[in-house]
Amino acid sequence: MNALREDKINYANIGLMLITAVLAYFFPFETFLLAYAYLGPLHYLTEISWLHDRNYFSKGKYDFLILLIVGILLSYAAFAKDFGVSLEVYDYFVKMNLFDKLLVFALFSSILFALVKNLFVKIIAILFLYVFVSGWLSPDNSTSNAESTTVFALTSLVPTLIHVYLFTGLFMLFGSLKTRSVSGMWQMVGFVVVPLLLVFALPVDTKAPISKFGKDAHYAKGDGFYATNISIMDHFNLIEDPIYTNADFVAFVNKKDFKDANAQYQFIAKADLKKIIDSLNKKPNAAYVMNKQPINPNFQADNILALYLKPEVLNEYQMKPMPAKIFSGFSLEKYASIVYNSTVGIMLMRFIAFAYLYHYLNWFSKTEVIRWHQVPKLRFAAVILLWVVASVFYTYDYSLGLSLLFFLSFSHVLLEFPLNIISIVGIGKESLAIMKNGFKAPTN
Repeated sequence: MNALREDKINYANIGLMLITAVLAYFFPFETFLLAYAYLGPLHYLTEISWLHDRNYFSKGKYDFLILLIVGILLSYAAFAKDFGVSLEVYDYFVKMNLFDKLLVFALFSSILFALVKNLFVKIIAILFLYVFVSGWLSPDNSTSNAESTTVFALTSLVPTLIHVYLFTGLFMLFGSLKTRSVSGMWQMVGFVVVPLLLVFALPVDTKAPISKFGKDAHYAKGDGFYATNISIMDHFNLIEDPIYTNADFVAFVNKKDFKDANAQYQFIAKADLKKIIDSLNKKPNAAYVMNKQPINPNFQADNILALYLKPEVLNEYQMKPMPAKIFSGFSLEKYASIVYNSTVGIMLMRFIAFAYLYHYLNWFSKTEVIRWHQVPKLRFAAVILLWVVASVFYTYDYSLGLSLLFFLSFSHVLLEFPLNIISIVGIGKESLAIMKNGFKAPTN
């Protein structure tokens, strides 16, 4: 591709950044959700096809199978949870922390796939790597790892924001340095500056309305990106966690699930439970403090919640106000105002919307550069057909679309890991060459 054509594409991308920023400013939730549902699947399919023709940027012909197997295992566990099939598989994955282990193992293994050709060396290194990751992310270390930003980044941000923003930026930067493109470097300036202005410089209207589609699709029956937003804010201490109140406890014991369990196992007598509820209803908004209750001694617990909480949690919050997330998770009722109507919640969503929409637009805008469209006609037709089917699922039920497309969305992240490693190494090599020879186009 000639330099003039490349410059036009790079400057066009700066324009796409500005358009993306405008949409993310006015409609942060809807922009993200629509982009993810309708541009996302087409991106996954075309990128996987493109990666396949380039052997997934791995040194070995079959290296990608490890990443694919990880994608299949994680997808099956997620499918088991979403559709109530083989729930023991999902429970085992949670118990052994396999979601985190396999993801980090796939990322670290990709360093070997991208840089090491010798099969024997790779096999030995991968075995040691799995032992290391299994020990590091063992359930026994869950308490300390929960506070680790490194672990949070690797397990929660790599498949989401790091993938769509940081890795996209690294890929763009590598291309610009490799061709010594001035317009490409200006594109990188826009890639950094535009979202900074979008998030931190523009005013935030915490009373701005969000559409019913925005709330429903974002929550997606509890399986959507709602918890992702909160977990990011929570981990970086950007919000004050709501407390578990007396009203929350009363709501819990009045749920059918608890009533049925209490009728079967007789945790607490109805008369005793009524006394507790009547007492708590006098101060419904006060923090619920765990104290002794007339629990059936056969259960060896002082409090109903003790039947549901881990011992370390019970010990830490005994007679203290308890954060809502400890027991109720990131419930819609408790956290909706933080996600949808707080300054930090809207600022975060603006960035997420920008990162995802531009991630997709950048891919499609550089078709002539990347040439993902140059594939056999039959494969291209299959890609279009699958994209249409995916769009139908998301239109019918956003939650269903997320569940059915999980394998495709997650596997494309895994299969891209070797390319991410190549980009990082390439940036280092090109930077050294520029420091040595100056910013001039390399000669053939």
